[in-house]
Amino acid sequence: MAASHAAIMDTVYALLQEKSVRDLTMEEVAKRAKVGKPTLYKWWPTKATLVLAMLCERMAPNLEKPSDLTAEESLQFRVRSLIDAFNRPFGKIVAGLIAESQGEPGILQQFFDRWVSPRRTATIADLQRAKNAGELRSEAEPELLNDAIFGAIYYRLLLRSGPLTRRFGKELVEQVIRGHRSGNARS
Repeated sequence: MAASHAAIMDTVYALLQEKSVRDLTMEEVAKRAKVGKPTLYKWWPTKATLVLAMLCERMAPNLEKPSDLTAEESLQFRVRSLIDAFNRPFGKIVAGLIAESQGEPGILQQFFDRWVSPRRTATIADLQRAKNAGELRSEAEPELLNDAIFGAIYYRLLLRSGPLTRRFGKELVEQVIRGHRSGNARS
């Protein structure tokens, strides 16, 4: 079972190097992974749930951060890691999954719950710690700071309104945080 699971995840990842989420088929995954379609549908009822599972398994571990960082350093790390991932095949996969999920509200909710929410919650907690420690001004709103930064990244990913570079991420974090730093924060 574990070998089949790994083969399926490898196959989904490999196929998504060649084609979009929209063009991926369960038949093709089953054939290339050498498993039956019933096996796929037993574990993942739709193509989108299969892609989301692969995304969470293969991309999420690469976004974990060291624990000894200031909130701003943590934010820079998270932004840099996400931008790096989005500039590899995962960006195309995430964009394709978001597009696919527009017609499947359940998938959109799963994407938020499994992919976005854990990272959002961790980042907001970092920002709240910074606020509590006096690194950020008392009126700073961690949720809004998070959404301003990561919303801009997803905007560039999905609409291609500008380059999604490490420089963009660094400047974005600096710009958003600048107005919320307290006099006690190191810059």
